Amino acid sequence: MKRQLLTCLMLLFWAPTLWAQQVQYTTERPRVDDVNDEDVTIQRVELTEKYTIIYMRHSTPKENDPLNISTIGFQPTSRLYVNQGERSYKFVRAENIPLETRRRVKPGERVDFVAFFERIDPGYTTFDLFECKDRGTYTCFNFWGVHITNPARKPKDTYAQRPRSVPPTQPKANPQPRYTPRTTPGVGDTPAKPEVGVAPAPVAVAINGITRDATTKKPVAATVTFRLLSGAEAAGDGPADSIRSTMPGGTYRIPVETRGVYAVTASARGYFSQSDTLATNRVDVTRDFNLIPIAAGTKITLRAVYFNVSKFDLKPESFPELNRLVGVMEDNPTMTIRLEGHTDTVGDFDANVELSRNRVDEVKRYLVSKGIRADRIETIGYGPSRPINTNKSLKERPENRRVDMVVVKV
Repeated sequence: MKRQLLTCLMLLFWAPTLWAQQVQYTTERPRVDDVNDEDVTIQRVELTEKYTIIYMRHSTPKENDPLNISTIGFQPTSRLYVNQGERSYKFVRAENIPLETRRRVKPGERVDFVAFFERIDPGYTTFDLFECKDRGTYTCFNFWGVHITNPARKPKDTYAQRPRSVPPTQPKANPQPRYTPRTTPGVGDTPAKPEVGVAPAPVAVAINGITRDATTKKPVAATVTFRLLSGAEAAGDGPADSIRSTMPGGTYRIPVETRGVYAVTASARGYFSQSDTLATNRVDVTRDFNLIPIAAGTKITLRAVYFNVSKFDLKPESFPELNRLVGVMEDNPTMTIRLEGHTDTVGDFDANVELSRNRVDEVKRYLVSKGIRADRIETIGYGPSRPINTNKSLKERPENRRVDMVVVKV
């Protein structure tokens, strides 16, 4: 009797997983073109009738410092994108990882977790997992170009593959076409997969906006550089292209021929450049760039500068942001700056001050290694003494862990 009760309890506990595990296709350790957080790997992707199930593993390196504790979580706004952003699939649920809130992970700890998404349509064999956009010290679980087994569904077939020996089904008289090209979004039936040799009519899509002075709000003529980061046919290493915003309105328009995720940067002489990552799909994307003038007293936060938790060594993801700062200082050879380091209020005050000082000193070392004279860069660490919010919630604390750059002289 006890054994039967134990069996029933186990079945009840595993019922949701067993219900979803009627697997049709499995890809073990799929090939991934690029990943945002190297501590996270995809172990397996399973396709069922209803779900795309992604098994992931987060592994933190073993370190001697027991206080070096990181956190993990998963954003419920995450999506899967296929065919250069043509379609997206919503997040459904996750197991063994919290949503929005953060779970603490000790050095050397391994966390296996599972994310459920809507089922990717048959025929799409590559997808991007876009969890969120990095902010502060928060690194998102983004994967670009995940290759899976997902063959197209044949007419009158189930998802399961049929033996090759089965003869093809003969078409009925006056068959209806499986796919009708559309010229207007939302009109007509959504095709499951285009017939060979029949291409859908493209819908004109663009990234557009205005480049202007952040102080005066007046239009500024700027160079807008763009590069495809990910898509069905993109490896993320393609060349960049650029256009000029037109005056007097400061407008720009980038026609999107290949849909996917783009890195876009606006730059103009006498201003700090500004960058963003934009995903294109079936509608225009609008992004205005408010450029900050290079003037004495100007302060900006170097948002894309990252460090390991409780450490001051720079992460490689910081290099593009710092290289842009190098370019600005090269274009303005008399400009001097001050780097100000800040932390949150967690931990010992004096230790946080020292950590903030070490971090800005590390940024200075990087700039000097790129040819900037050391006497053009001042550094100071404020620790937790200058927060930009209440510093109470888990959402607010990362905003206070930052490096600010102040223009001392132009």
